Amino acid sequence: MARWFSARIRSVAGLLLASFGVVALPLIVAVGFGVVYVDRLAEQSQRLVLQGVEVTRSSRRLVTIVTDMERSARQFALLNDAQLAQQFANHHHRFQATLDELEALRLDTLANWKLEELGIQGQGLADAVAGAPGAAPLQAVLPRFDAIREQARAITDEGNAFVDQEITRLSATSREARSFLLLCVFALIPAVIVLVFIFTVLISRPIGQIRAAIRQLGEGDLERAVTVSAPTTDLEAVGQQLDWMRTRLAQLESEKNQFLRQMSHELKTPLASIREGVELLRDDALGTLAPKQREVTDILHQDSLELLALIENLLNFAAWQQHRSQLELSEFDLSELLRGVLKRHSLSIERKQLQVESAIAPTPVVADWDQLRMLFDNLISNAIKFSPTRGGLGISIEVERDTLVVDVCDDGPGIENAEREHVFNPFYQSRVQVQSHVKGTGIGLSVAREVARAHGGNIEIIDHPTAKGACMRVRLPLPVNA
Repeated sequence: MARWFSARIRSVAGLLLASFGVVALPLIVAVGFGVVYVDRLAEQSQRLVLQGVEVTRSSRRLVTIVTDMERSARQFALLNDAQLAQQFANHHHRFQATLDELEALRLDTLANWKLEELGIQGQGLADAVAGAPGAAPLQAVLPRFDAIREQARAITDEGNAFVDQEITRLSATSREARSFLLLCVFALIPAVIVLVFIFTVLISRPIGQIRAAIRQLGEGDLERAVTVSAPTTDLEAVGQQLDWMRTRLAQLESEKNQFLRQMSHELKTPLASIREGVELLRDDALGTLAPKQREVTDILHQDSLELLALIENLLNFAAWQQHRSQLELSEFDLSELLRGVLKRHSLSIERKQLQVESAIAPTPVVADWDQLRMLFDNLISNAIKFSPTRGGLGISIEVERDTLVVDVCDDGPGIENAEREHVFNPFYQSRVQVQSHVKGTGIGLSVAREVARAHGGNIEIIDHPTAKGACMRVRLPLPVNA
């Protein structure tokens, strides 16, 4: 059906008009037949009211006129009074006018009236009363009144039968109209519901596909092609534009990652030379350093480590974006890993005089050592960076059923609720700024979350009852593996 519409309908407005037309068509047909039945009922009602009443009135008047004619004729036969003859002529005139009225009704259903024969008999009586030449004697024609009266009564009976017949036809038509309307109600309503459902699906399905495609692009899934199966060409064009956007975004993402990899590699070479020079100075290879000089070399050494961590984050971020990073699983003690990360940041901890509270009992895991080290290195470095001087740094390991829970908390300014959904986005910079020689790139938490998800876990920000600042909770399934 979608192909049928796409060949004929180009816009959503056209599809809506077509759908309304198709849905309304059965209703229009039902209304049309209803109008036909109403016209038939109106016609039959009019026939019953006008013709039925006229037939009944005229036929009854005819019987009365025949009685008046007979009385006048018999009185004239006894008295031979000209006034009685005139009275009979008046009655005969009314008699003929009534016959003409009945004839004018042209009721084809009453073929046994014999109005013409009745008129001839009445005219014969009128000629006999008037003494017309060639007319039969009056006494000879007086017995004809009995036959005329019987025919008039027969016409009355026929008129009553006509009224009954019309009432029966009107009732039958009413029952037929009611049955048809009930059939329309019970047949058209399901049909209309089915048509409405079909057109709703035709209209809502491509809209849903477009929404899903937009959500897919927003979530960064640029691998799957965007397809929109629409009954209109304009919606298909929207789908094609979305797929073009996906292709363009994938191209830009690839170029960005390539740029990050190249720049990171380019930065690591001079950084390695700087670190070697700093190490030589710290080892007194070029002579003994004064206390102030050693303090400067320690700062350079710590900043070079931070720069190295940033470059590694850039490299790992590019790798995760292209799904090139593969987990290399091994069994190790997570508490030893955390102690190693804390030792790596010992200079920064000492410089800020932080109080480290750690509850890290031996916890064997099966995971990628390098990736978890990078994950907790990012979390701990963030906690150190945002902690105030002489603040606190808390690290704990717990096991909840089949889940390993690691909390990294600090005494810094914390993370506002409005920012908690964004801090894990790549390159997002928090509103809270800290003093540091090396400004972060905003991808550390993003890489950490990718590592956690690669191990089947996740990272969330919680409100810890004892922490004054931010608290990152890492959840990893046990056994921790891919």
